[in-house]
Amino acid sequence: MSTELIKPIVEKIMNTEVKRIRAIGKGASGSVYLTKISTEPFEIAVKTSKYYDAVCKERAMLDFLSPKVSYKVPKTYFIHRENDTVFLGMDYIKGMSGKSKYINFIPSRKRLRNSIIDALMNAQSVHNEKFGKYDNPVYDTWAEYYKDYFVDIYTFTKAKFEKNEIEAEIMEAVELIKKNFDEIFNDTNNTACLCHGDFWMPNLIIDFWKSELAGAVDPFDMLWAESEYELFCLTLGFGEKLKLYDEYKRRNLTSRYCDLKVEMYALCNELNWYILLGEMGHDYLLFRAKRLIKIMKEMGLEQ
Repeated sequence: MSTELIKPIVEKIMNTEVKRIRAIGKGASGSVYLTKISTEPFEIAVKTSKYYDAVCKERAMLDFLSPKVSYKVPKTYFIHRENDTVFLGMDYIKGMSGKSKYINFIPSRKRLRNSIIDALMNAQSVHNEKFGKYDNPVYDTWAEYYKDYFVDIYTFTKAKFEKNEIEAEIMEAVELIKKNFDEIFNDTNNTACLCHGDFWMPNLIIDFWKSELAGAVDPFDMLWAESEYELFCLTLGFGEKLKLYDEYKRRNLTSRYCDLKVEMYALCNELNWYILLGEMGHDYLLFRAKRLIKIMKEMGLEQ
């Protein structure tokens, strides 16, 4: 149904002729279609989704991020709502998704690894006086922001656990975060850095032959955060095989609790998705929860 609607919407809004539409990606919040048109820019990406508010926020984040970072971010052309579906038209960035099976055969993993870390560090070099949401940072410290954020995570997890809808290990991990919160967040950099919010391989567009990052899409909950906040994204998908996290740590001085915070931020981020989408596979939640519990025990934190 979405593909049938894309043609008349694009033709009307962009005053052009749609020549071809092809599905090129699908995620938790929507699907993306490469749409070839008869006028410049000749190719656009159209995202379709049932989550109107989320797509509106995505457009605002893309527009905010684009002029501030060195890597390419899609220019947005329109947002349109038709019945219960929202359509976001934006630049098509040529390349392949970082989740493509062909990424295994990229000519130079080292060049790609360096390109991705360069882009992340470039974003981290953009600073702000306050922490918090990208468009309304009001917190003096990262710990203050994250404490407010974590309250919702904790409340949600506890309610799910009491209904037997979430596993004991996940509840245990969240309880441990609560107990050790002040100790963990005493070990944070108090410089607010710009972060994409979902800078993991499936949201990265890769130039295969150059072995370089071509661009990034789908920012999520974009923040002014501590520099180590987004590092958990480097440990996901093919990023683990590329050793992105190891490369970042090789090039940057990290805090004592950096490895622990990677697990904590990953777990809480996934629980936040659970809140937003209303459903979630629990294998990944359990994986991160168990790793977090293990690291906390190894570091001698309160159990």
